[in-house]
Amino acid sequence: MTKIWKCSLCGRYTLSSERCPSCGGRVKNPHPPNINLQDKYINAIVRLRRDMRWKQA
Repeated sequence: MTKIWKCSLCGRYTLSSERCPSCGGRVKNPHPPNINLQDKYINAIVRLRRDMRWKQA
């Protein structure tokens, strides 16, 4: 079970699993999901993550 959460609106970290205490926004798990290298969709997953990284930069 995750003990730390990240607000999707303000980006703050919180221990509340329901709402952000500062802005009231929804919270999500800040950690990426685990990747199985034997997955048949690994190429698509890697491509999506690279695209997301380029968009952030």
